[in-house]
Amino acid sequence: MTESYDWMVKYTPQAEWIERRGIMLWLAFFFIELGAGTFFVSAFFGILPIMLTGWLLCAVIGGGFHLAFLGKPQRFWRILISSGWKTSWISRGLFFVFLFLVLGLIHMILSQWANPSTALLVAANIFCFLTIIYGGFAMNYINGIPLWNSALLPILYLISGIWGGAEVTLGLTLAGAGASAGLAAEEWIRLLLIGFLILILIYLISVRYTSQTGQASVRVMVQGKWSALFWIGVVLIGMVVPLITVIFSFFSGLEAIPAAVFYAAILCGLLGDLIVRYLILRCGMYNPLIQSSARTVSVPG
Repeated sequence: MTESYDWMVKYTPQAEWIERRGIMLWLAFFFIELGAGTFFVSAFFGILPIMLTGWLLCAVIGGGFHLAFLGKPQRFWRILISSGWKTSWISRGLFFVFLFLVLGLIHMILSQWANPSTALLVAANIFCFLTIIYGGFAMNYINGIPLWNSALLPILYLISGIWGGAEVTLGLTLAGAGASAGLAAEEWIRLLLIGFLILILIYLISVRYTSQTGQASVRVMVQGKWSALFWIGVVLIGMVVPLITVIFSFFSGLEAIPAAVFYAAILCGLLGDLIVRYLILRCGMYNPLIQSSARTVSVPG
């Protein structure tokens, strides 16, 4: 009987968005934002094959996972025509994704077989930008989970989405899809990587001092059950390896670094981003209803 009321006095991890079918939402957020970020970055260089790659990542892989998470994919269109977008960030997100995919596809078709429209590309990129950032707002909107309810989370997801898009763009330019854009994409990566490192540090510190539940979430992530995954997967693989590669390329030039090293660094950066998103979802805990009792109970994990 006591366990039935644990959620009132203990830090209760959320499970709906990371366990069972919730795993699909984690993957959906990652691939939707990665694809949109790839389209966004490659659009600045006008590289149609990479824009198409980003579009497919967003529409096929990310969209597929998102529809599977909804439970009844055949009814998703109802979200687009309902008024749910006024109150639900999931509904707004699907609306943003839909408009980005439609406008982006029309632009790519015109670019290939007719005269592309600058205004259409600008509109596609606006909804592309909103697609990248909406996942952070969908989580930030949940007040009961301090780890998510941070104004920095949408910005963190925005930077990581564009950073991942720049990495995919660089990887494909190294493979020959618009080699002239490689140097520019690498410049994007340098700035975004530094921004990501600084922002994730500020984000975790700010959440830690926001509330006791926020402190518990950060402690579970960096000192508790998930600390090995954080320090190895996020810090060592996702940050240190790409940072070392960026430093070497800055001093020696892009041409002096073997392509295999860049591919390894890109893979590490994407893996680190994926793990960060997993930990933010996994370590998110609800505020106990009885705050005074929460001080005396242990943190899960």
